[in-house]
Amino acid sequence: MKRFLGITFVALLAFLAIGYFMSGATKWIAFTAFWVLYLGVIGCGVWFIRLGMFCPVTWRGRVGERRVALTFDDGPDADATPLLLDYLREQNIRATFFCIGKKVEAHPEIAKRIVEEGHVIGNHTYNHFWWTALMWGSELSQEIGQTQEAIARATGVTPTYMRPPMGMTNPHYARVLHRLGIWMIGWDVRSLDTRKPVAEVIARVVRQTKDGSIVLLHDGSMPAEGLMEIVRGVVEGLRGKGLEFETVDRMIDSSANSH
Repeated sequence: MKRFLGITFVALLAFLAIGYFMSGATKWIAFTAFWVLYLGVIGCGVWFIRLGMFCPVTWRGRVGERRVALTFDDGPDADATPLLLDYLREQNIRATFFCIGKKVEAHPEIAKRIVEEGHVIGNHTYNHFWWTALMWGSELSQEIGQTQEAIARATGVTPTYMRPPMGMTNPHYARVLHRLGIWMIGWDVRSLDTRKPVAEVIARVVRQTKDGSIVLLHDGSMPAEGLMEIVRGVVEGLRGKGLEFETVDRMIDSSANSH
C-alpha cells in the first residue's frame, strides 16, 4: 500500500505542476501522457503480485537451506487432489494448498486430509472469480472471509496465508487482510501447467526453480493424470538439482518479503 500511495502522491504533484506551469495544447498533452503512465503503473501493480503495490507480499523464501515450496492452487479436486496427496505422502513431501472456499465446502474430507497429513492450507477466495481484483468493501471481505470460515469448519484450522485469483490484487486487499490476520503469498516460478504441454511445464519449472523458490502449480483445473505426470517430473528434476521441499510457512522470513 505504501508504494501505491507514494506513486499516487507523486502523480498528484505532477498533475498540479503541469496545471501550474503549462498552458494550451501542451498542458493537455502532458496531462494525458501522465494519466496514461499512472494507469499503466497501477495496472502493473494489479497484474504483477511480486511488485507488492497494494499490500505486503512474500514471493520467495529463505535461501541457504536448499529448499523450495511447492504450492497448489484451485483445489481441492475430487479426482486430482487425493492422488496428489498419496504421492506427496509416499515421497515425504509437505506442500502448501491454496483452496477455493466453495470447493472446500464440496469436499471437506479432502481439505481435512490436507491438514492432517502435514500440509499448509491457504485461502484462494470463495468463488475464484476473475474479477475479484475489481472487488472492494464488503464484497471482497466476503470472498475472503467466507473461505476462512469454510476451511476452519472443514479442518479446524484458520488460514494465515492467501493467494488471490490469478495473482491479481487491488488497493482494498490491504485492509481486509490486515483485519483477518492474513499474509499474501505470491511465487517466483509460474509453471503455466494449465496452458502448456506436460514436458514443457516440467522443463520450465526445473530450469527456473532455485534455492528458496515458491513454485505455482495447480491441483484444480487440471486433469489428474497430467497433474501427476508434472509433479513426478518436477520432484525428480528438483531433487536432481539437490533441492528438497518445505511448506511456505517454514520458508518465509522478513528478508524475502515485499513491503
